[in-house]
Amino acid sequence: MAQIEIGRIVNTHGVRGEIKAEIYCDPALLRGLKTIAVGGAEYALKSFRGHGSFLLLTLAEIDTVEAAMPLKGKSVTARREALPLKQGEYLFQDIYGFDVFDQRTGRVIGTLAEVLERPASMLYSITGEAGEILIPAVPPFYQGVDFEEKRLFVATIEGMLPNEN
Repeated sequence: MAQIEIGRIVNTHGVRGEIKAEIYCDPALLRGLKTIAVGGAEYALKSFRGHGSFLLLTLAEIDTVEAAMPLKGKSVTARREALPLKQGEYLFQDIYGFDVFDQRTGRVIGTLAEVLERPASMLYSITGEAGEILIPAVPPFYQGVDFEEKRLFVATIEGMLPNEN
């Protein structure tokens, strides 16, 4: 059962053991979770609610600020198969390592290393023969994904690839 990182604990909140978490995925995905792991220890997820750009989590057995303090700074993970994804939805982690095919040039330009979150948009970080290539992870650059072929399709514009400068 693969665990994937979905966030991290940034602080405690109040005196009843709520913990403040930065979540890296759509918070709606937590609705279907019965358990999460914090720092490798599994807890029943009793409830969660929004608090600005963070979520406040209530975990079973964590009911005081003293019990919550040791969780500060720890990563939050969930079992991959427990995440309630709809048909056609996927997590960025699911496509790491896929070949990236550029439809404009008609060739594979590298392998998807990670997806970076930046203020303007998400960026695909692609490693290839020419080093790192950054491509916005938004239409019209994103063209689709083929899980069977393990391939991400993008459409670059002239000058975007390193050998075109």
